[in-house]
Amino acid sequence: MRVLFAGGGTAGHINPALAAAGYLRSKQPDAEILYVGNKGGMEERLVPAAGFDFKTIRISGFQRKLTAKNIRRNIKTVFRLFSSSVESERIIKAFKPDICVGTGGYVSGPVIRAAQKLGIPTVIHEQNAYPGMTTKALAKHAECVMLAVEDAKKYLDRKDNCVFTGNPVRVSVLQAEREAARKALNLDDRPLVLSFGGSLGAAALNKAAAYMLGESAKEKKYQHIHGYGQHDEKFLDEVHAAGVKEEENPQIRMLEYIDNMPECLAAADLVIGRAGAITLT
Repeated sequence: MRVLFAGGGTAGHINPALAAAGYLRSKQPDAEILYVGNKGGMEERLVPAAGFDFKTIRISGFQRKLTAKNIRRNIKTVFRLFSSSVESERIIKAFKPDICVGTGGYVSGPVIRAAQKLGIPTVIHEQNAYPGMTTKALAKHAECVMLAVEDAKKYLDRKDNCVFTGNPVRVSVLQAEREAARKALNLDDRPLVLSFGGSLGAAALNKAAAYMLGESAKEKKYQHIHGYGQHDEKFLDEVHAAGVKEEENPQIRMLEYIDNMPECLAAADLVIGRAGAITLT
């Protein structure tokens, strides 16, 4: 059995695909799995690290705020739509999948669309309560649209191919044990606070975290792991301005992306997060 997955941009699109691929591999070890993602995207690092074959296309999303810079970006996106469709078709013809699974993000658009044009069965998974543009565009011709929230169906033109599945969660998250996780993270007996704003970060949460970390550096009552994401380049400057010195506060760890989330979740006494679909699941 050959299965092609496509999705990316944020961990919220990537992790469901990895969870499903991991489950498939556990049930059918001989299944051939290929993941297609965006060149330079987060998936380019996360997917090979999870042990799956990976191919890239180059695609970008449209910018809705019309500025001179964004207009230039949108023109580039139009050209990439054509080239990514050609790239997607080439990858699909070479891999010859029995089914293609899209988990969202604009990278899944040209891949799943190309599969549909080639007559290959396609399945889409929508993680959110309100379907994204990619899901809306591809749902009509998909064999199945898997929904994490049943109410999402009312936003789709076609209803008969929708099924409620919930969001898949990685086995490593479900099986992580607290004591083993705390030992692996080299934690002491103080409570652990885990905070993050999703894989790309969240400005409001980062601002609050900078204050919290400043207080924690003074009191040293808690251990704290914070994921600040890729889009907040000023976060570390704000934390340092709040008086946090990493060399004097080993109980504080600040990471752009939390790779060992299963361990961190299992070890945490309190989680402060943005209400993202996969985080809540």
